[in-house]
Amino acid sequence: MRIDWTKESTKRIVTGAAIILGLVIAFCFRILTVWIFDAFLLAVIVFAIYDILKAKKVKEKGFLSLYVYSYRGVAYLAFLLGIVSKPRYALWVHVLLQVAILGVFTFYVFIMNYVDKEFTKKAKLKKVTQGKEARKSAWEFLKIAMYPILPLFTLFVLNHLGQFTEVAVVLEDGEPGVAAVNLGFFSLAMVIVISCFTDTAAYVVGRIMKGKRKLCPKISPKKTVAGAVGGLFGGVFGALLVLLICSSSAKLGDWFLDVKGMNAMAVKLVFIAVGLVGSVLTQAGDIYASWLKRRTGIKDFGKYLPGHGGAMDRLDGISWNAVLVFFVMMIIVFAV
Repeated sequence: MRIDWTKESTKRIVTGAAIILGLVIAFCFRILTVWIFDAFLLAVIVFAIYDILKAKKVKEKGFLSLYVYSYRGVAYLAFLLGIVSKPRYALWVHVLLQVAILGVFTFYVFIMNYVDKEFTKKAKLKKVTQGKEARKSAWEFLKIAMYPILPLFTLFVLNHLGQFTEVAVVLEDGEPGVAAVNLGFFSLAMVIVISCFTDTAAYVVGRIMKGKRKLCPKISPKKTVAGAVGGLFGGVFGALLVLLICSSSAKLGDWFLDVKGMNAMAVKLVFIAVGLVGSVLTQAGDIYASWLKRRTGIKDFGKYLPGHGGAMDRLDGISWNAVLVFFVMMIIVFAV
């Protein structure tokens, strides 16, 4: 049978397989060091930022793309400092530092526009005050920082969670010791698998059921209620699958059961809830991205991923789901 490489479904399958292969390779290299996965995440976020900046046409918003990329770089360096410093920053110091960095960059965008002569001319042409136009520009910068940078930034924290989790083990010489739990891999897998299983299940169920009841016809006419329900089951199944596979590791199982005092059923119930809510957020993120694309008059965020669009077309749901997993793991690791 001859394969039609120009067909949209063929492009989607081939590109999807390439994306999965890239993720597998990134996770394999992560075994060597988490810093390699950090580099992978940095590259992915650069593409995501590029897609959003292009869609929103930031030059017309009154600030340079350089500001956004610079903010991302400084925010990561601050996070890096907290990870490698001894003693490590307390969690609340991390949060305050990131808020301060975002505030400084937002204020910088405001000031740079407020004193810019070219910006003054544009404000006069629009017959608005320069201060109002500068505030509007700073607000646009802040919105881009809040989506997609901050949601995707949580993936860095999840990647390094293993550095904050330990379980008692018996060393080779028979002496008691401690070992880090691979909670970073578990958390990242939760984010990616829940989102991917949600999207796949929603697509398959929607096609099989041929649902006529549309979920949000004005924003995304192809999405159906039947597909959305199928996506919920897919998200829960994905969460339980990751839990089953990762819990086969004695360290992770001991950490949940012994260190955190959670029984097996409680762990399952928590992550069934994570799978369900994560699926809802994945679909909500997808719908929000569709709304954003319609508002900016584009079909896809990019064209460099044949059949899939751009990086943000793949990260729209993952970015929202990542925030959920981040908060759940923060509670489990630092509060429970």
